[in-house]
Order: sequence, then structure tokens, then C-alpha cells
Amino acid sequence: MRLPQTALALFAFLSLAATSCFAQSPVDYKTAFSRAQKGDKPLLVLVTATWCPPCQVMKRTTIPELVQKNAFRDCHFATVDFDAQKDVAMQLTGGRGVPQLVMYEKREGKWVRRYIAGYKPAKVVEAFMAQSKQIQTARLASATTDATLQKK
Repeated sequence: MRLPQTALALFAFLSLAATSCFAQSPVDYKTAFSRAQKGDKPLLVLVTATWCPPCQVMKRTTIPELVQKNAFRDCHFATVDFDAQKDVAMQLTGGRGVPQLVMYEKREGKWVRRYIAGYKPAKVVEAFMAQSKQIQTARLASATTDATLQKK
């Protein structure tokens, strides 16, 4: 039995969509940390707890909306559960509350930490992540200008 062309096209689209959503889904912290160390993308970590209502709302609403928008394409994204990984969570949050979204990015060869705490809707998280892009773009523009000036 052969599938109609439209059914094949729909299957291909759904497979691609599932793959792209999976690629954006959070990975474990150790994997994301390792990838960030090897690559040029920042590390973004959401620290939550199962007993925290704002954490659960963020995981249920904000994160899926961002995944759907492909918002995590420019970073390595992980989640850490406060109870399951207490030492890592304490280190990431500095002992502050959850939920907390922590961004580590390289600036001039050093890792810099930024964070936002509390429940945040998708637009706020996108703006927080966009700051990294602006920093990277400004750094690239500065490096290009420096290289141009050195040639003169």
C-alpha cells in the first residue's frame, strides 16, 4: 500500500518538527555545561523545584512557548531541579530563591553570570536572552572595527 503524496509530506513535516523541538528541549545540566565549554553559545539554566508553584507554571507555560518559538537556538539550555540536584542548584542560584533563570556567557575569555528570579513570562525571558545576543553583536562589531583600524 502506498501513501498519498500529501500524507508523506505531512509525515516529513511532523518528523522535522519533532526533531527541532527535541533539539531545543532542555538537557541535563552536565551535558549543557559540557557543550557550552566546547562551543560558542551561552549556557542558560532554569533552576526549579517540584514544590514551587511559580516554577511549575513557568515549566508548563513559559518554557513550551519558548520552545515553540525556537528561542533556545542560540544557547545551551538545561534545567536543574532544586531537590534532585541541591548542590548544583545552590551553586547556580547563589542560595537565592527559585525559579531562577541563570545565563553564563563568555566575555573576553571569562564566564560571566547573569540571572533573573521569579516567574517570568516568555517575553521577559526572550528579552533577557536577547541581551546576550546584543553583547555578542557589540563584541563582534568592536573586534571588526579593531581589526580594520589595525590594518590602516
